[in-house]
Amino acid sequence: MPPHAIEGAGTAGARPRSRLRELLANLALLAASGVVCLALLEIVLRLFPGLLGEEAALRVHWVEVAGDTDSEGRALMIDDPVIGFLYRPGLEGRIARGDLDFRFRLDSKGFRNPEPWPQPAHLVVLGDSMAFGYGADDGADWVALLRQRLPGTGIVNLGLIGSGPLQQERIWERFGAELRPSSVLLCLFAGNDLDDDRAFARWLDQGAAGSYRRFRGQGDRWLDASPLGLAQRTYLFWFATDLAKTLAQRSRGRTLALEDGQRLQLVLPRAGAVEPTDLDRTLGAVLRLRDRVEAAGGRLLVLLMPTKEEVYLPLLGETAKSPTAAVAARLAEAGVPALDLGEALRARASRAGPALYFAIDGHPNPTGQAILAEAVQGWLTEQLPRAAAGSAAITATR
Repeated sequence: MPPHAIEGAGTAGARPRSRLRELLANLALLAASGVVCLALLEIVLRLFPGLLGEEAALRVHWVEVAGDTDSEGRALMIDDPVIGFLYRPGLEGRIARGDLDFRFRLDSKGFRNPEPWPQPAHLVVLGDSMAFGYGADDGADWVALLRQRLPGTGIVNLGLIGSGPLQQERIWERFGAELRPSSVLLCLFAGNDLDDDRAFARWLDQGAAGSYRRFRGQGDRWLDASPLGLAQRTYLFWFATDLAKTLAQRSRGRTLALEDGQRLQLVLPRAGAVEPTDLDRTLGAVLRLRDRVEAAGGRLLVLLMPTKEEVYLPLLGETAKSPTAAVAARLAEAGVPALDLGEALRARASRAGPALYFAIDGHPNPTGQAILAEAVQGWLTEQLPRAAAGSAAITATR
């Protein structure tokens, strides 16, 4: 073979390899540019969070405030093989994000009470963060304000942030039953109680093995270290998710501007009826709790905690779809006394302000907590004298 033929063959073989290297280099450069662009967009969203839609802002808020540590790095929760988790006894914590910033101190059992617990305890409060008084400093939460309104009434708050009624009946068995109160106030928050019970029931069905907190890490409440969990810790993930919903005409956000300059972000609930199995599961826990309280000589009363959207969407001429009405109907059928606190909050909600909820977070702010305490105290003065025991402490405050 002539030398020039060999040289031409070698050159021809080198060209494809050279083109491949160029292509790979270009792809690498393109990928690096994409990563840089995404990082820059993440930085922009963190610097200007107002670019996030209402639902994205709420999701980011919960990623940053709901977790295993508080805003100052203190560990919040411990695993519990029966209840799933409890808050750390004796903890002095702080949770801060945006206009939400509050401090709390937990007692030697991990609940929000001054010590020692009252003897006797006339009233025990059960529920999730709505019972805990999430968002208000100690003394400004609605249970603390209720203590001030009902002097001489022993009140123990067993509210556990992030729990559902299935867990709350277990909290009652361990911490509340021995107190033998004349009345139990169960706070039901239809905004997430059915979801919380669904998750806890799945954990129980799988043998209650391992950490329930890590089990819940597959959802929104506690994020795990999977690629999806890590992505959900970014602003960009929720911005893109919200943008996709908007393009698909499934945006569920509204922002209400009050006359005093405050802005309330509202997230419209998903459309659709309440799943009967979810409702049956949660109501089953409530009725079992009712039977146990009554067997000990007490009485169960239910507080229906509204969503922020149920309180404020009427000011925009809209109605929030919520399981609250379905839960209230089932409680009425079962003869369980219930107070819908949405009525008291809606009566005080106004475009003129002040706001009764935080701008992004869905819990009542200290102003809203004070309204809750006032409404609950008024209702209790009507309800408790009808109970077989424990009426003296309430009647004495009239």
